[in-house]
Amino acid sequence: MKKSNGLILKCLFHGLILFGLINLPAFAAEITHRGDAYVVYLPSNLKFQEVVDRVHSEVLGENWQVVHVQDIGATMQEYGKHTENQVISVCKSQYLAQAIEEDPFVSLIIPCRFTVFREPSSDNGPGQIIVGFYDPVAEAKGLELKQAQAAEKATEELMAILQRVAEAFE
Repeated sequence: MKKSNGLILKCLFHGLILFGLINLPAFAAEITHRGDAYVVYLPSNLKFQEVVDRVHSEVLGENWQVVHVQDIGATMQEYGKHTENQVISVCKSQYLAQAIEEDPFVSLIIPCRFTVFREPSSDNGPGQIIVGFYDPVAEAKGLELKQAQAAEKATEELMAILQRVAEAFE
C-alpha cells in the first residue's frame, strides 16, 4: 500500500508540473543555436536592465569595447509601442586590425553585436529575456572572406561572454 501511495503522489506531482501549477526553479540557461546565432533564454522574472548591465560587464571583462548601444525600445516608444530591446555593438581592436589586414571586406560585418530583448508573453506577463549574437564565422563565410582566423577567435570569446551571462542568472 505504501508503494501505491508513493506512486500516486509522484504522478500527481509530475502532473502539477506538467500543467504549470508548480514552477520548479530554472536550471542554468544553455547556449542554443537559432540559425547562425547563439542565444540563451533567461527567466522572465529578471530585470531587463540587470541583464543588459551584466552583458556590458562581461564584454568589458573580456577586454572588448562597447562601441555603441542602440535602444530599440526607446525608438519604438516614439511609435507608441513598448518593448525591451537593446543592441550592444562591441569590438576588440586587435581582432579588427588582424581581420582588416586579412581582408578589408570585413568592414561590412563589423562591429559584433549582442542583442538583449524580452520576448512577448502570451499571458500578458513578462516574457523570457533572450541574449544572443550572430556568429562572426558565419558572417565571414557569407562574405567569402579569404581567412577567418580573427572571426574564429571572436566567436570563441563571444561564446565565453554569453556563457558567463547565462551562469550569472542561474
